[in-house]
Amino acid sequence: MSIASKVGQVVFSHRGGIYMPAIMCDKGDLYQEYEGGADAPTNIAPDFATLQPTLSFILTSSRVAEGVVVPSSVKWFFNDVQLAFSSGNASTNQFGGETGHFKFIPYSAGASDYYGLQIVKNLVKASEGAACTIRCEATVSVGNASDTVQFTYSIPITRGVGSQTVVTITAGDNNYFCIREKGGSCKLTAMVRQGAGEVTSGLTYRWYRQEDGAWSLLSGQTAKTLTVTGDMVDTGGVFKLEVLQGGSLLGMDTQTVMDLSDPYDIITNPTPADETIESGSGGSVTYSPILVKRGGTTKAKDTYFYFTFMDAAGNILNTSTADTPAKTGTCTEAMCQQAGGNVTWVIQSEE
Repeated sequence: MSIASKVGQVVFSHRGGIYMPAIMCDKGDLYQEYEGGADAPTNIAPDFATLQPTLSFILTSSRVAEGVVVPSSVKWFFNDVQLAFSSGNASTNQFGGETGHFKFIPYSAGASDYYGLQIVKNLVKASEGAACTIRCEATVSVGNASDTVQFTYSIPITRGVGSQTVVTITAGDNNYFCIREKGGSCKLTAMVRQGAGEVTSGLTYRWYRQEDGAWSLLSGQTAKTLTVTGDMVDTGGVFKLEVLQGGSLLGMDTQTVMDLSDPYDIITNPTPADETIESGSGGSVTYSPILVKRGGTTKAKDTYFYFTFMDAAGNILNTSTADTPAKTGTCTEAMCQQAGGNVTWVIQSEE
């Protein structure tokens, strides 16, 4: 078993091994479908007014031993419009003729471990029936210097074409897919939606862990909820859920879990540093990682790495090389085209 791993995404730009931001949603991957027109939508599913999902901004740094950074302040944006909030933390911006779509959740030690944004209204009218983005921009202070990091979360919004079945991994506790301390754990819970309703009967669950470039079935883990412990994650790991009904596959989903207590970290050293591949360029992104002690930037030990590149459903795009350890790994434009967009990567140390 490796002693460290890291998970990220090609196209998203982060500060080369210094800060690693992420936005985690307690209700899993968000989406909305609707019928009718975008100005007067009906049968919106899932209903955010009922679901009320919370997005949490989670920031880790290679410069702090505990791994978790609390920003000095954050700003939230909806489709690049900065959100303003009332004294009661409700958003005051008007979108689609409505206000109050969001609620700001401030950081509070022991109560709310991360800055968050709760969605309390549907976003179909607000985004005019198109996909939307929510961005968090955080200011981080180190001594008398400050830096700004950001992360963007996308929410697909489409006109409904019937009662589509969607499988999602949601947070089964308030750890938001993070293991924050030694001996700790977090829970992943399956959610199956069909249109606006939840499917609960006749379901069978299969859980997998991404390991050494392949999906490894977790023996005996057939319950709706999976408890992930530190022994199952090396700094960061990816888990896959398959849900069956009557022997037929209903759907699948993947979820990243971060172990913020692990002593090792990986500096990924991407080239180009912004991890961006432009369409039609024939470009690529190459990773030349090193294994370090968390809090440091000096190589802790020499090791090879497993490089796995996947699409949003967890399908491995580099099947011929994923299970072969190497010093570098490369994501190509062809992989992005095969994935239909961004490519998720997992880098694991060989030992």
